[in-house]
Formats: sequence, C-alpha cells, structure tokens
Amino acid sequence: MLVNLLLRSRGKAVVLKLVSAEEVGGVVVKVNKGIVVLRTLLGTRMFIPIHKIVAVIKR
Repeated sequence: MLVNLLLRSRGKAVVLKLVSAEEVGGVVVKVNKGIVVLRTLLGTRMFIPIHKIVAVIKR
C-alpha cells in the first residue's frame, strides 16, 4: 500500500516521516527494490529504505 502511494507520487513533492521521527522532504524520483529515491531542493539525491517510512505526506 505504501509502495503504491509512492509510485503514484513519482515526480511530485512529498514529505516522508521516518521511524526515527525525522521528516525528509523532496521530489520522488524512483521507487524500486525497497528503496525510494528523493531529490531535495539542493539537487542532492537521498536513498531511503521503504521499511523505515512511517507516513507519506503529499504537498
């Protein structure tokens, strides 16, 4: 279910709430093999394991 939401959010800005209570924001670039790739405002890419995501907030 979370993977489907992330796949539909590809190319859109989201905020991901992680298990550590951290919030990570960016544009979803790719979702595959248990990893979400986000592009931040600075242009850097972040690789986040899906099992560490608690919630997805669409912007």
